[in-house]
Amino acid sequence: MKGSLFITGPAGTGKSTLAGSLKEWMQRQDIDSIIVNLDPGAEYIPYEADIDIREWISISQIMSEFNLGPNGAQIVASDMILENIDAIRTALENYDDYYVIFDTPGQIELFSFRPSSSLMVDALAGNQSMIAFVADSIISSTPSGFISQKLLFGSIMSRFLKPTMFILNKTDLVTSEDIKNIESWETSTDALNDAFVSERESSNKQYFVSVISAFRESGLMTKIHKVSSREMSGLEDIYSDMSLYFSGGADDDTLYRDD
Repeated sequence: MKGSLFITGPAGTGKSTLAGSLKEWMQRQDIDSIIVNLDPGAEYIPYEADIDIREWISISQIMSEFNLGPNGAQIVASDMILENIDAIRTALENYDDYYVIFDTPGQIELFSFRPSSSLMVDALAGNQSMIAFVADSIISSTPSGFISQKLLFGSIMSRFLKPTMFILNKTDLVTSEDIKNIESWETSTDALNDAFVSERESSNKQYFVSVISAFRESGLMTKIHKVSSREMSGLEDIYSDMSLYFSGGADDDTLYRDD
């Protein structure tokens, strides 16, 4: 394994589509990569998984065996991944010199907030791991939505203590003005504060003003990776940061290599 990227974020942000698009982009550049589905409850995934947790864990079987509903079975299944960690690692050994894209469960709490998840990341990738937090451009186009996404981003950073990217997906669904606003909020907490105050004139804003102020000192305001999974734009920036972290920017087998 050259390095790995665990893709997480709220439901509906396009994590699986991003995972599939990133693998396709890397293959087009002759960069060896595989994709691992870690969502045992996924009924459909928009790519062909090279390794699929559903080969070892069945939601319907868990529901029957433990007399659980779908939500309870999802929780049990997410914790059962650790029981199958050796099987996954054995499968990964077949891809020694590859980048690995891990597509995590659709519900962020099933991966990001379960005690087993950080253990799983360390067991599968250790120091060769990064986390990609996927935010929705539509939600992030309002100050309050942007703040909520950043708070979740902060929880992911504190949960895994790994290098973490903030990926703004679905940029093709918002206007260029929306993107400019989001970029201004990322670079200036004063601009974010002004926009939020304007948005929520009648609300009690002191809590949020304090949160925004904390953003300035917390390290949460970082680089935004602007991506459209559907149009496959911005994916080169994701790979660039992966390459920089895992190999110091040395692209041994890509179009970026010096001849």
